[in-house]
Amino acid sequence: MSYKIYLNNKAIILTDNINESNSNVYAFSTVNLDDIINKLQSTEQPEAYLYHPNLAEAWQKFQTHFDVIEAAGGIVENDEKKYLFIYRNGKWDLPKGKMETGEAPDETAIREVKEECGIQNIVIDHFLLDTYHLFTENKKKRLKITHWYKMREEDKSPLIPQTEEGIEKVEWIDVNADDFPLANSYENIRLLFSDLGKLKNIF
Repeated sequence: MSYKIYLNNKAIILTDNINESNSNVYAFSTVNLDDIINKLQSTEQPEAYLYHPNLAEAWQKFQTHFDVIEAAGGIVENDEKKYLFIYRNGKWDLPKGKMETGEAPDETAIREVKEECGIQNIVIDHFLLDTYHLFTENKKKRLKITHWYKMREEDKSPLIPQTEEGIEKVEWIDVNADDFPLANSYENIRLLFSDLGKLKNIF
């Protein structure tokens, strides 16, 4: 098992299992996380493996280095086997957002999809996975943990982008269409669709 934490298109992989094929391996108990982050940001090194024999303990300690933000979102499928995407900041993304106080992750996921896309009737099929990424905001290093759910559309709601949140477009998209630029997205989005086994023609 491991935790893969994205830093833009690079990754820190916290793991309790290292094999001979792994390179860029560091002992989590002695490594300086700021040094690792700076190295990934300033060099061509694509990833860093942080090894610790007790993964649960290491993950708890890892989180203490950052302000942790929890969010939730959805992969929404319609009856045409297309998926709901938003276009924001020059990237294709999936609807998601921060959890509010007292809100459960599945409640957040449904609320954010409705707010960001204008869609009204959706249901959750099942939980998919969590993704993790690091970013800096107001000079603070933050770790975002996003809980993802597989959802489906229950009607034909008109799509309305939440422009006040910087969303320019909302579209139902065939992720395997030759003209869909999923390369212009984020690593965690590709990870989600790869986990679903939906990426057949891209990459």
